[in-house]
Amino acid sequence: MNELIDMMVAQAEREQRTIIAISGHGGAGKTIFADALRERLGDVNYINTDPYITDSLLRKSAMLDYTVDGQEHHYKMTACHPSAHHLPSLERDVRMVREGIGFFTIDVPYLERTWIDPTKRITIIEGMSVAFLAADSWDVSAYLYTDSDTEFARRSVRDIQQRGMDLAYLQASHEERRLQYELFMHPQREKFQTIVSTSNDVWTIENHRS
Repeated sequence: MNELIDMMVAQAEREQRTIIAISGHGGAGKTIFADALRERLGDVNYINTDPYITDSLLRKSAMLDYTVDGQEHHYKMTACHPSAHHLPSLERDVRMVREGIGFFTIDVPYLERTWIDPTKRITIIEGMSVAFLAADSWDVSAYLYTDSDTEFARRSVRDIQQRGMDLAYLQASHEERRLQYELFMHPQREKFQTIVSTSNDVWTIENHRS
């Protein structure tokens, strides 16, 4: 991870007003990396895009039909689908950052709002929603992902121990979520300058474009 931080800091120092984008699926290590990058960069703006994800109650009522390896699937929309994100709002806020306009982030029960200060040169935008923005929305970017087993292991610790989910239910939902991820989200990685695998807790830079 330190090598990746060094690369992104070097890129950010070459820009005036800089937007750093970090994306990937749940459990890929986005927030851990964003926190480490913020510690290295110092006093920067930070936008977590979780509040731009449509409420889970609405997503549960939105059923998707998709085909994988010739097999039909019918399952609720997960956050791996672009329609699960309120992209117009996120696009508006990214433009405000770019144009030097200050604003408060979305205030939600699980995340207190913060002020995006237009005098700060660097803004980090992190979360799944970022993957579905246009590539010209940012200046420096990284996409993180893991293999399915690693993702499930990380999510199960949180969802079973902290949220009390049933293991069998979590396994079934993970399999469909992963299918939707491979179909709708994973292809978005090609928009990012750096692609990183964090499988088995090993950070491997698979591709980098300066």
